[in-house]
Amino acid sequence: MLTMREAAAAVRDLREQRGWTQSVLADRARVSRSFVADVEAGKPTTEAQKLFDVFQALGFEVALRSLDDGETRW
Repeated sequence: MLTMREAAAAVRDLREQRGWTQSVLADRARVSRSFVADVEAGKPTTEAQKLFDVFQALGFEVALRSLDDGETRW
């Protein structure tokens, strides 16, 4: 299961790989820069939809994968 700490590290790593500032990512995801900062800090109160918007802005989508059989659902 993806923890908020792992999601935070993934967002930060992907943003830095692209050479984006938190502000650039925030603009692309249509969220505030402070939201991106909260995500990267691993703040547990982050709204899921906004987190998905951040991943989408980074060129990724979130899928559900069954831990039992690996089935993926979109």
